[in-house]
Amino acid sequence: MIKINKKVLFIGRANDIYSNQIISILRKRFKFLEIFLCKNKKCKPNKKILNWKGDIIFSFRSFFILNQNFINKAKVCAINFHPGPPSYRGIGCVNFALLNNEKSYGCTAHLIDKKIDSGKILNYKIFKISKNSSVDQVLQKTYKIQVKQANNIVEKLIKKDFMVKELYENKKWSKKLHTRKGLNDLYKIDININKFDLQKKIRATKTRKFKPFISLFGYKFILK
Repeated sequence: MIKINKKVLFIGRANDIYSNQIISILRKRFKFLEIFLCKNKKCKPNKKILNWKGDIIFSFRSFFILNQNFINKAKVCAINFHPGPPSYRGIGCVNFALLNNEKSYGCTAHLIDKKIDSGKILNYKIFKISKNSSVDQVLQKTYKIQVKQANNIVEKLIKKDFMVKELYENKKWSKKLHTRKGLNDLYKIDININKFDLQKKIRATKTRKFKPFISLFGYKFILK
């Protein structure tokens, strides 16, 4: 397989098998690859990354938010792999999708611009989810599909001689943007909630790492 003479920067998540799989894809196809992996939101790029200039930026599960100056460092394009369909923008998309009892979910590859999840859509995939699917199950399926999506985007870029406009899809983002505040509020359980809504909220928020909770008289009771 021929390696392409392009300078690529991959921004992903540390200790993440899916980030590593995308890195393997990029290593096979590009001669020059820089990698920046974040462990958490406090992670900051070193001087080498900050001074990077090249052709393409790929962002996947990254804690590092790219500003316009950084986006401009990529001569061809900067691409983000969003773990949600175009109908769900922002953060906690899978949580809100399950809360809304969606029968399908998806992921979106798009150009990065100064607004959150608003750049031109290059590719999106939709898959069915069952009424019993958990947050963790849907996310795992999403990430697996995103790895295939990344490979697809890379091959299309090469085939189209990096004419990014050739990849644009006629699909629009939702106007609604889910925020961190909205996600935090979703995890709070009202003590007067009915059983049906409680079951919906638990399904939409309970993961291996995070749990919904009740706040009462200064105490926080977390679902186990």
